[in-house]
Parts: sequence; C-alpha cells; structure tokens
Amino acid sequence: MNFEEIKSAVNHLTKTSKCMQCKSKYTGKSVNLIATTKTEGLFEMKCPKCECSTIVTVLLSTDLKIQDHNSRTHLGISQNDVLDMKNFLGKFDGNFKRIFTKEK
Repeated sequence: MNFEEIKSAVNHLTKTSKCMQCKSKYTGKSVNLIATTKTEGLFEMKCPKCECSTIVTVLLSTDLKIQDHNSRTHLGISQNDVLDMKNFLGKFDGNFKRIFTKEK
C-alpha cells in the first residue's frame, strides 16, 4: 500500500468502524499502522474511550479501491466447520511440515 492508500484505509476505518466493546467511533489518532504489503494493510485500532484494541486487515481490490466488507464472496463459518477444526486440533501433533508436504 502506498501513502494515499493508507490514508484512504484509515479514513474508511474511522467512518465505518465502531468499538466492539463500547460502540464508540474511532478517530484517525486511534488507528495505527502495523504492516503493509502491496495489497494489504494491518492496522491496530485502539478505542479512545475504553482503550480496547482491535486488529484489522484492509485488502485492496484489483482496481485499488478498498473492498467493502459487504462484497465478500465466501460463506460464513458454520458450526460443522468449527467442530471439524476442533477435531483436527485434538489429533494434531504440531507437525506442519507433514501437512504441507508429502512427508509421511
């Protein structure tokens, strides 16, 4: 993300986001940039009222405009998805190499 895209992302976040704890609006001073790539930005938003912190990822669309959260094409996470992950983690031994390669 370049400087203009970062400013646009902060502006978008302050206009569309509220604290999950106390529902207060964020200000530009309460949004901190953590990291960016060409198409993503990782921000910390700290509520100016209750000081609750939230981490947010902002993605740029292919036409370099910030994607609206309503434009997502994937479905939500179902209860079965959560149960599948719980079962997987209950048996998982921590060997990521085996998962992502053909190693047995």
